[in-house]
Amino acid sequence: MIKDHGIDTVIFDIGGVLVELGRFRFLEKKGFTGDLAQRVMYATMRSEDWVQLDLNNLSEEEILEKFIENDPPIEKEIRHMFADVHGIVAPKQRSLPWLQQVRASGRRILFLSNYSRKIMRDCADALYFLPEMDGGLFSCDVHRVKPDPAFYHLLIDKYDLEPARCVFIDDLAANLEPARELGIRTILFQSQDQAEQDLDRLLL
Repeated sequence: MIKDHGIDTVIFDIGGVLVELGRFRFLEKKGFTGDLAQRVMYATMRSEDWVQLDLNNLSEEEILEKFIENDPPIEKEIRHMFADVHGIVAPKQRSLPWLQQVRASGRRILFLSNYSRKIMRDCADALYFLPEMDGGLFSCDVHRVKPDPAFYHLLIDKYDLEPARCVFIDDLAANLEPARELGIRTILFQSQDQAEQDLDRLLL
């Protein structure tokens, strides 16, 4: 059972922590395999332009055109992929019980996530757990992305957080460094069991 030893807020990343990332499964369902799947992936999700979705400074049509410029011969396939990205992230059923356990300990639950409005719309089912949370920030709403320190400061200011009383869980080590520099304790998510155990040990 979680006990209070100073931590009053647990901050979660969403992609890769509370939702499943399934890019290759998504592409396969779209009919893309082998070399074609790799080309679509590198023109879109693994391109430098993908972050523009999370930043939300350009229109989705402008971003789509950038993807096409990355590999013009597969324009048709890129447009087909981008038309509906349902399945690019998927619900993780273990997320809700985890959040409920943290909530039962009396702690506040927030999120800090690089996330686009398109994925919110097309994959709305993946965010089924949001009503269990007390709030948070999506990058697309504030035009900042991790690991930009300004994104973390926005969360701290909005919720009047005391960094020393917070813990942040993310699946990318680079996203944890700004949190640590602000005095927030961190957990690198590598698996569900590992992250739950690390959080329990930290809060016991």
